[in-house]
Amino acid sequence: MGKKESLTDLGWRTILTKGWWSLLYIGIFVFGKYIPLPFANLTTKGGNIMLAATGGDSSRASLFSLGIGPWMSSMIIVGMLGQLHLPGLSKLTEKKLDWIQKGLTFFLAVIQAFVVLHEFSFTSTAPFARFVSFLVLLAGSFLLVWLSVENDKNGLGGITLILMANMFFALMRFFIQGIIPGLRPQAANWTRGITLLAMLALGTVTVLLTNAERRIPVTKLLISSEFGSESYLPIRVLPAGSMPAMFAMTIFALPRYLLLFLRNVTGARIWQILADCFQINVLPGFFIYNLILVALTYGFAYISIDPLEISEKMQKSGDYIPGFHPGKETEKYLHHVINVFSFVSSVYFVVIVGLPMGLNLVSPNLGALAMIPNYVIILAGFSAAIVEEIDVLRIRSHYVSLI
Repeated sequence: MGKKESLTDLGWRTILTKGWWSLLYIGIFVFGKYIPLPFANLTTKGGNIMLAATGGDSSRASLFSLGIGPWMSSMIIVGMLGQLHLPGLSKLTEKKLDWIQKGLTFFLAVIQAFVVLHEFSFTSTAPFARFVSFLVLLAGSFLLVWLSVENDKNGLGGITLILMANMFFALMRFFIQGIIPGLRPQAANWTRGITLLAMLALGTVTVLLTNAERRIPVTKLLISSEFGSESYLPIRVLPAGSMPAMFAMTIFALPRYLLLFLRNVTGARIWQILADCFQINVLPGFFIYNLILVALTYGFAYISIDPLEISEKMQKSGDYIPGFHPGKETEKYLHHVINVFSFVSSVYFVVIVGLPMGLNLVSPNLGALAMIPNYVIILAGFSAAIVEEIDVLRIRSHYVSLI
């Protein structure tokens, strides 16, 4: 009994230790948000509230204004290329893929930092001032990447904790400001109350859908039939989780940064015209954003669940899904199941996340209100993941290592 209690205590001690590490990383992040960018005025020409989902903040010229958008973009690009099963890429080691991702992150960070600098006003016109600010932005972005990776090793919430903290602070700021600018105090309070109730309802639905799954029966030949009958392959109703809602902002912003970079380098007006299409407050941008949501829903679903890999493993181990031959038939069936749930997920994300972005077409004052469903889905999804992580750590403490 005493041994069991000591193991349980060890589990909670591990959870508390990880929690303290996470609080430390969040503290460093909050502190860095208030370190001003050298030679730059604290207030900027305008803020992009969509940057909150990438850890950035263009409303304040600070160390972390850039966020980790470049790193997130490189993760998606490398991950999606991996799903193509290209002969050259499939032979690369994890170390080489990591270096490719780092190189791509640096390339995208340089472009994004160059563009973001043009949104800031400076106290000095000397090229040296902009160059120093440019280097500080790059350093801040990679420091955030390091904090995210370290939290994945030592803390709770993995690499997404910094992003969750930034979105939580953004939501707090929205509520303090009354969500919709210009409202009278009484109307602002009503707006806060209704929005809070809607957030709680949406968060609850998201958590339920995140945990919901379809269990496909699997017969395992090497396991006794008494236990084999209980084997199954779980496919979540939201196979991509909350990832599409979070990464859609990053992918949507990427072409705009590239086009604005070309405009600043060449001076050609055509790049500005094309870049304007990637703003959420114009009709082309609204449609592009929703298409990206759908594409990422399918893409992340196949990154999370690879039918080819699963069918090959089942075929090698002798496992099979009743009613389907191992190999191609099993792979085809899994493709069908994933496509069905990806379609359901994409409809959910478009209705809950994509369509509210249309409020930006009505008035720029509704931008914060349009972003709230996005933030809630991301926060709810990853909060559920943190709870699941804590449960795993707690349950693991009940078992003694055999080694």
